[in-house]
Parts: sequence; C-alpha cells; structure tokens
Amino acid sequence: MSHHRQLRRRAHRHPVRIEFEHDPFGIWLPPVDDPIVIATFAHAASIAFDVLETGAEREVLVLLDERRHVTALLLDPPPPVGVLIGSCELPCLEVPFCQTLSIVVEARIVDGPPSDDDRLGYQSLRRLHMLQGLQLLDVILTDEERIQSLAIACDPDPIWFEPFEPFEPVDMA
Repeated sequence: MSHHRQLRRRAHRHPVRIEFEHDPFGIWLPPVDDPIVIATFAHAASIAFDVLETGAEREVLVLLDERRHVTALLLDPPPPVGVLIGSCELPCLEVPFCQTLSIVVEARIVDGPPSDDDRLGYQSLRRLHMLQGLQLLDVILTDEERIQSLAIACDPDPIWFEPFEPFEPVDMA
C-alpha cells in the first residue's frame, strides 16, 4: 500500500472544532482501520504538501505513535498546545502518541539555509518535546511549491537518515 498522498484523498473529512483556553482550533482523526504511516522523509514531505488542503493557516501538529502511525492532526493549535502537547488534556486525544511532526505554513520559503530564528525555534521546540517524553521528528516549512526540513538542515544526525523499524509489541501470552 502506498503511503503517499493518503491525507489528500481523505482531506474532505472535516476536523473536530475544539477550544483550549478559549482559543479554537481543529483536530482531525484518521480512521483507525486505515492508518497513515510516516516512515520516511518522503512520507513527511507528502503530508506537508497535503496539509495545505486542510484549511490550516499557520501550522499542523502531527501526533504519531511508536509505529509512526498518525493518531491526530492538530490544525492551527494555540501556541501553548503546540509547545506543551505532552501535558495538555484535550478531548479527542485519547490515543497515545510519543512522536510529533510540526508542519508550518509559510507564505514563501526563502532559498538557502534556515534563518537563525528558525534554527533556534526548532532546537528549542525539540528540547521542550524531549522534556515531555516526546520525540520531535521534524519541523517542516511548506508553501505552495516547496518544503524545507529543519531537522535535515539543523541536526548533525537527523532522524530521517536512520533506518526506521517500527516497534512491534511483544506478545507476553
């Protein structure tokens, strides 16, 4: 089964609208029986282009389980949710997650290396997620035509260059 463009064919589904401290945003939950898997950077890049069709204006925070199955997409979450997702209690987030992927919608991606602000923001967000027991896979900047991975640009050893082997639960029976 191809994992590319999976979100696009499902984008017609509407997100659940919720509020966090009076800030509205959307949560989109993929069907349990038809998972979206982000095993490689190619899958992450595909999702990054697809989020432009979700109606998100600023950011989509992707939550993933240990097998990199998408458990939820948060569309334009308020900053405290994006930064402190590991400690937020939100409806619709009962499915456990341990990895995140932030996709930031830009008007236009500028050629060249990321700005100092983007680099510092990525490193800070990564540290904050680690302190919550989460692994930030990447912050991907996207516009209508291009994407830029801050993990690839800023990490000496980005997660995407490691072989991905999904965690398989051990049968204790």
